[in-house]
Amino acid sequence: MLPTPKTTDSSATLLTPIRCRWILALLLIAGFSAHLFYLIHNCPVDLSGDEAQYWDWSRRLGLSYYSKGPLIAYIIRASCALFGNTMPAVRLPALLLGAGTSIITYLLTLKLFHSDRLALGAVLLNHLVPLFIAGSLLITIDSPFFFCWGLATYLAAIALFNAKRWPWPVIGLVVGIGALGKYAMLLWLPILGVAMLLDETGRRALRTAGPWLACALALVCMTPVVIWNARHNWVTVRHVAHQTGASGGALSRGSEFMLIASQIGVIGPPLAVLMIAAIVDAIRHRRVDRKTFFLAAIGLGFLAFNFLASLVAKVQVNWPAPAYFTLTILTARFLSMRMQSPAAWRPWRGWFYATIVLGLLFMPIANDSSILISISKHFTKQPGDADLMARLRGWHTLGDVVTDELASLPPGAFIMCDDYQQTAEMAFYVRGQPRTYCAGPYFGKRLSQYDMWSDRRLDHTSPLVGHDAIYVGKGGDMTPEIPAAFDTIEPLPDLDIIVRGVKIHTFKTFRCHGFKGFNAIANNSSSESF
Repeated sequence: MLPTPKTTDSSATLLTPIRCRWILALLLIAGFSAHLFYLIHNCPVDLSGDEAQYWDWSRRLGLSYYSKGPLIAYIIRASCALFGNTMPAVRLPALLLGAGTSIITYLLTLKLFHSDRLALGAVLLNHLVPLFIAGSLLITIDSPFFFCWGLATYLAAIALFNAKRWPWPVIGLVVGIGALGKYAMLLWLPILGVAMLLDETGRRALRTAGPWLACALALVCMTPVVIWNARHNWVTVRHVAHQTGASGGALSRGSEFMLIASQIGVIGPPLAVLMIAAIVDAIRHRRVDRKTFFLAAIGLGFLAFNFLASLVAKVQVNWPAPAYFTLTILTARFLSMRMQSPAAWRPWRGWFYATIVLGLLFMPIANDSSILISISKHFTKQPGDADLMARLRGWHTLGDVVTDELASLPPGAFIMCDDYQQTAEMAFYVRGQPRTYCAGPYFGKRLSQYDMWSDRRLDHTSPLVGHDAIYVGKGGDMTPEIPAAFDTIEPLPDLDIIVRGVKIHTFKTFRCHGFKGFNAIANNSSSESF
């Protein structure tokens, strides 16, 4: 095993274990408080479409949902039951899970390398990753997924390096619960299995009952999802297969290069260089440093799954994020070892300082990317395109407009939207948070959970036939199915969303009279264009 990093007397005196833990506690408290203040006091961004969708699911708790398991809906419902159906309440679990993930990062680093200074450094390095900075305030399925991924890895380290049996059933439950949030959590099991096969002690552990008990318990946790899908024609299986290319998609040219480029961008090029160096070093010393190789194997295993998926499908930029849980710790360890010698540190210090600068520069952008609009005004004719949060702006304003227009229509009028994200946004931001309806699948767009609820149907048998509606559409020409579904339809004034004096997008709404219903949704698997 490689030597534990040495420290000078001054650094050892300054950063004692107890002081490191106090710094961690203060960091987490300060970060949580700052994020909560950001959400409560004039937050510049509204809920994203996915956040609003998960909130709408939480109003109808079930065994599972069209595209995801039930965990995210139950988490949001618990928070909103305590604090109300408000934006801060919806996002509060993300802050708690983020703090929990930081604690697990500290504990895993301490478990493997017995250094509080290194553990604190790993947490601080995590807080400089642009991907994690940007996602720390949003409640998505990645929030519980990332937490469970980290917790399962920490428990696996106890089981493997301390030869303990008790973590295995707990691991199974953690993986199973995480998979109820995001199905990719189940990939952690074969990734760990491969990592164990590559290690002599791990191979011995595979011959015991513990790892197999963990697998069994994780699969048992998926029972609600299986039951729900059996009742709904296995729609989730088909959805996930289409999304990941497992349904037989053709090879995707160039997607793998887009994946690599996007990952370098979201973790930052300087950190990417350091991370690659740390991985190479861990592989070179795999026989003498099992712990760093363990970290590398878990991270590389998940990156490999995403790379394979990119050959047949479009991999979203956030999909590989859990890989960086162990790879960031590995990178912190790599840097700490190089810092012990000026000669060893010299080639890497520039990349390290660049990582710090990039992370610090990105922090204000993550809080409000409209800063980029002001900068880009000097370089482009469309500065609004520079706003990374454009899709999260204007929904509250649109909700107020739709509220007023809806009040001008006779009783029984309803809200119809172009797609499922608009439908969820209007459900949240229209006054009274009414039931809303998604029209997209009736003219070829993807299905969603709204199509699983029988009381949201919009065909000729819908109880809404004969009523008026406010329709929220998208830019461009309106699909002919919309005017055909009403006696009359009239456009309302466009709603331009202005940020820093620049129009970033326009909402289009229509006042519709005499709903006649759509033709039934066709069995359009081709519309599953997620």
